[in-house]
Amino acid sequence: IVNGDEYKEMAENRLVRACTIKAPRGEITDRYGVPLVTNSMGYYIIIHSVDKRNTTLNETISSLIDICEADEVKYFDEFPISKAPYAFTFDGEEKDEKISEWKKANDLKKFETPEEIINYYFDEYDISEHYSPERARDIVAVRYTMEAKNFSVMNPYTFANDIEMDTVQKIKERSFQLKGVSVEIEPVREYPFGSMAAHILGRTDIIYKEEYDKLKEQGYGMNDIIGKDGLEKVLEKYLKGKDGYKRVEQTKTGTVSQTVTVKEAETENYAVLTIDAGLQQVAEKALAQSIVDTRGDKGYDCFSGAAVAVEISTGDVLSMVSLPDYHPDDYTRRYNELFNDPHNPFFNRALDGAYTPGSTFKPLTAIAALEEGIIKPTEKLEDKGVYKYYAPSYQPTCLIWKNTGETHGMINVSEAIGVSCNYFFYDVGRRLTIDTLEKYAHRFGLGEKTGIELSESQGIVAGPTYREKLDMQWYPGDTLQAAIGQSDNMYTPAQLASYVSTILNKGNRYALRLVKEVRRYKNGEIVYKNEPKGISQTEISDSTLEAVK
Repeated sequence: IVNGDEYKEMAENRLVRACTIKAPRGEITDRYGVPLVTNSMGYYIIIHSVDKRNTTLNETISSLIDICEADEVKYFDEFPISKAPYAFTFDGEEKDEKISEWKKANDLKKFETPEEIINYYFDEYDISEHYSPERARDIVAVRYTMEAKNFSVMNPYTFANDIEMDTVQKIKERSFQLKGVSVEIEPVREYPFGSMAAHILGRTDIIYKEEYDKLKEQGYGMNDIIGKDGLEKVLEKYLKGKDGYKRVEQTKTGTVSQTVTVKEAETENYAVLTIDAGLQQVAEKALAQSIVDTRGDKGYDCFSGAAVAVEISTGDVLSMVSLPDYHPDDYTRRYNELFNDPHNPFFNRALDGAYTPGSTFKPLTAIAALEEGIIKPTEKLEDKGVYKYYAPSYQPTCLIWKNTGETHGMINVSEAIGVSCNYFFYDVGRRLTIDTLEKYAHRFGLGEKTGIELSESQGIVAGPTYREKLDMQWYPGDTLQAAIGQSDNMYTPAQLASYVSTILNKGNRYALRLVKEVRRYKNGEIVYKNEPKGISQTEISDSTLEAVK
């Protein structure tokens, strides 16, 4: 009675727990120190374990869902069953195996259908019948995700991250009915140039359970943000900082009464790329305009493209563009829209797209022919328009003859490259043989990985080797087409940039690289140095190089 207010305050402050202070990730800069990825402070919705009663927690989650849906905020949902009509969301060729493994991991093997599993969780989480089927499923999804994240008194759950101030205000206004919910400020990734270089830089997001199982021994928590793809994923071990922690005193109702920082978070390293931000901007703008120009007034089906610029003497990628692209912030918010976009903005055409090289292949045919002594730099061949060596069964034509009825006349190899004479390279390719052409293609990096840090397509070198894998025959006429970059030849824009660089390096092929170095913030010390790396060497003579140039 005498000291009631004092004792009441002490009693209400009896819940004390330790909370993590998230360390900002290291920044990513271009080769000159221009920031490409930085950090800002964002708002996170956190649920603390206060009232263990299912009904209270379900009501809290439902209220949060109301707010998030009204503000189009994406909250975390890792439950692999869709809204009604209920169906498993696993995809791919191994879908049945994935479903079986998930059921086993969650002790659900006795259930056959998604509906049976949903009904089980309705009972398990005490979901009231007054919720609509859609809302009931969403509450189950959040509860399931919370459980997978080891939600407990000592491990609060991140419901949503990087929310806007309007949403923060709504949560604060309804705090009386959102028991155990708080809004906390934590670092979020920021992209000063928007969507620029999105396919290279990649993105971050909250850790999945499968990722946590692999990384927990390295100090990762269930609510950590990690690199998901691109260089964010490649450089994860360097960019992740050291988290701090704080002591939080919390009332019985979940209100935080006092916070004391015990250990500050620390960001250790930043990464320097080979990319030139200015050149990247110019390349993206130029490529976008080229796509529009190619489409033109006739509306040709041209909405995408790629461009790669490489520093020849090192393999440094100065710019790498794939269009259309996307803003990393939109990956989660607009995932379904972007995923279903027919022009596939998620696809990195510079590295994963393999395309027929066409006449860009002709310098390779020229080098092989010159080095093997099939032709000499000054030797001239006559373009007769129609190549009749395999007459009458197969008679390909030179493009100029097909369009105008004229020919290029007597030309040497340099002139043949200059006017892109198909006839010249039909004859040279036939005499060279497809086996020799295949060999030179591989030597100059075609059909080979470039060595870049990100995933990439290997491409296809046209020839009997590839056809045998398909159980198909190689015909003499195929050699003529292969020599001009047609037939089965398929390469990535990055491979073509590497191949041209190898020519200009007189046969010395460098691995392409996007990461230059990683440095410490404190003293600038180099933590990781990515030196230029030669991966193959093919001698070509000065006369061959000059003729092709």
